[in-house]
Amino acid sequence: MSLIKTTVLTAILVTFCGSSARFCPRERRQGFECRAKADKFKCGIFFENLLGGRELKWIGALPDAIARAERSNVQDEIFPKVNGQPVQKSYFGQWSRKCDPTEANAKCYLLMSQLADDKLDSCKKTVGNLDGDDTIGNQLCDQARRFLQQGKKDISRGVRNQNLAFYSSTCQGGWTAVTSSQRG
Repeated sequence: MSLIKTTVLTAILVTFCGSSARFCPRERRQGFECRAKADKFKCGIFFENLLGGRELKWIGALPDAIARAERSNVQDEIFPKVNGQPVQKSYFGQWSRKCDPTEANAKCYLLMSQLADDKLDSCKKTVGNLDGDDTIGNQLCDQARRFLQQGKKDISRGVRNQNLAFYSSTCQGGWTAVTSSQRG
């Protein structure tokens, strides 16, 4: 997936980090690395190598972000579609082949690729911007700056050429990079 597509898709899942010591903001409640529960999968988005140590820095995940959007009743606007309807939490437990990481990868790729045309200078509603009052690009830069400051890194020149990536977690397994079997 291209850097532009990855960057654009990231904005849908922007959430705020609660602590630099945790992998994800809800790790204490959701368990180690906020991995998918048994019999389910998750689609996550991360900054890759932001601090220079080959680490992943959490931005957000589906289905985690669905509950937050449901409370604001904007899920029709911000979530990718499955069979013409906004993705629902139940989708992340529906399997053709139970706990198949290849199936989870394909489903995560399908969901995120629907958002590839979003513009970074858009103020459209997203999970991290339910009111649409900021741009996707500004939100991503703000999030990266918070991680960099927590890591005591120099931010005087801004954030440039930052890699973002999608990962999936399948049935309590670790996070694996989402890939496509097609070129282009």
